[in-house]
Amino acid sequence: MADSAAIYALVSGLGGAIIGSATTVYASARQFRREMAERRAERGRVQSGEEIIRLTALRFAGRAWLEVVVRAAQNLEAGLAVDLDKYDEDVKEAGGMAAREGYQVRWPNADADLLAGWIYDSLAEVSTQIRQSIVAVSLGNSIDVSRIEGQLSSIRQKRTELNAKIIQRIEELTLDTGNVRRAGETGGYTRGPQS
Repeated sequence: MADSAAIYALVSGLGGAIIGSATTVYASARQFRREMAERRAERGRVQSGEEIIRLTALRFAGRAWLEVVVRAAQNLEAGLAVDLDKYDEDVKEAGGMAAREGYQVRWPNADADLLAGWIYDSLAEVSTQIRQSIVAVSLGNSIDVSRIEGQLSSIRQKRTELNAKIIQRIEELTLDTGNVRRAGETGGYTRGPQS
């Protein structure tokens, strides 16, 4: 009987050790998986936040460049003098910002990428045409701004389409992160858990 009590004690001790070891390994693996999932989620939130910042900057950069070009075209059409150096400086600043911001964004579809490229190229072309018009006016030549106005109208229309895609993408990123919930009556977004 003493032998069987010793065997029971040995088996119980070994069983307890095996169960304890398995529990420790399982709990550690589960904790590791949870931490990795949290890290991936946090990395996704950070990447989404960075993309939202880039999209917002792209929207601003395109608008700033368009405003510079429109203002110069309006001044030319009104017969007002446009300072070539100031225009060049403004276009360089706004166009450079658009180039930096526009080509860093990874669009989820090629349609938006092509649209952004078309707007950038069109703004560059119109900027050059307006510069040539400013030089022509300074030399005493007459100019026809109506063609430029037509191009600016097309650019505005395409920018409206792109802005809709930018806003849609920002909403997708915001909702994907799970950091926001719809704010009932205001129609805006507020931080906090989704309800």
